[in-house]
Amino acid sequence: MSRERAFQGLRCTECHTIYPKSEILQRCSKCNSPLDTIINPEILSEISKNDLDHTGSMWRYQAFLPIDDKDKIVSAGEGDTPLRKLGSFQGNVWVKDETRNPTGTFKDRGASLAVTVLSALGTNRLVLSSEGNAGCSFALYSRIANLACRVFLPRQANPAKVELSQKLGARVTPVEGTIADAGRRAEVLAKSEGSYNASTFVTPYRHDGKGTMALEICEQRGWKVPDYVVYPVGGGVGLVGMWKMFSILEKIGWVKKRPRFVAVQPAGCAPVVKAYNSKRVDVDEWKNPETIAFGLRIPRPLAGKWILRCLRESEGIALSVTDEEIRRSMGQALKDEGLLLEPSSAATIAALPHLYGEKVIDRSAEVVLIATGSGLKTLEQF
Repeated sequence: MSRERAFQGLRCTECHTIYPKSEILQRCSKCNSPLDTIINPEILSEISKNDLDHTGSMWRYQAFLPIDDKDKIVSAGEGDTPLRKLGSFQGNVWVKDETRNPTGTFKDRGASLAVTVLSALGTNRLVLSSEGNAGCSFALYSRIANLACRVFLPRQANPAKVELSQKLGARVTPVEGTIADAGRRAEVLAKSEGSYNASTFVTPYRHDGKGTMALEICEQRGWKVPDYVVYPVGGGVGLVGMWKMFSILEKIGWVKKRPRFVAVQPAGCAPVVKAYNSKRVDVDEWKNPETIAFGLRIPRPLAGKWILRCLRESEGIALSVTDEEIRRSMGQALKDEGLLLEPSSAATIAALPHLYGEKVIDRSAEVVLIATGSGLKTLEQF
């Protein structure tokens, strides 16, 4: 007899309305806020670390994910990425190297989970807005699952990301303006043709996939939690997903504490940093966003309240770095560590001199940086 699944349904992050897991859902139908999946820690506490299978992908943690036993998993081997100690920094700094995923980005985790859930629910057409990486990821997993995929990208997106999305079978439409403009186009199309909008926090099925990074970090460290996790915030999907999984791990007793998050944004588009440091409960739109870190050029993340809550719960830190610091960190990571990082990724390395130099964190603290995406798709920016 199979064990009961921990996935129990979905809940609105603001008005707390509960929805059944059998429905094809996007945002809350009552208040239009993002939905979160309900993963019951009591059921998870019945399994042990020894029950984790050895698939060599993020799917070894499928008990923690919003799927049912009968669902056909759509995977390209995402996850199970290295946790590397950085030799070029004084201090205990590791990097979670997400550049090793199938399309070179941690977006593959969210796309793998979302496409698995949506294809099991009977969806056959996806549309999304993206700065580039999510477009590549959804193009790949949609192709594996035989779903039609449309991607709206800002015209300024990295050419390699546009080309890869097309080569993987997605229909790509460039849009004038920011990802917010691309998002509006995706929404209009989804409504007019009845396709499913898989954009960031329009769908509730991406953040748990990225949350598997927290599970891997803990397991790779012998179920010890780092003191800090440094994360580059664009849409914030990985931050809320990881915070949720760290919280579940603490509740079921697999770890003793949760880390503090450090949210990093570029100085030319730092709406979350501004809101958090001003003690706001929501994020205001950033006017005229300008940065070389295209993946972080999100003027107003849809889950602003949720991101700020997670940061507050973690007693987090929020800081911005300049494009010049980001560019310098790209070169430094390549020369000193052999890490080929895109600008959005290198923002975490750019944060370290601030954290140490301003004595925000101690040199003895254990720090994990999330390297979110490969520089192979942004070579023109080196």
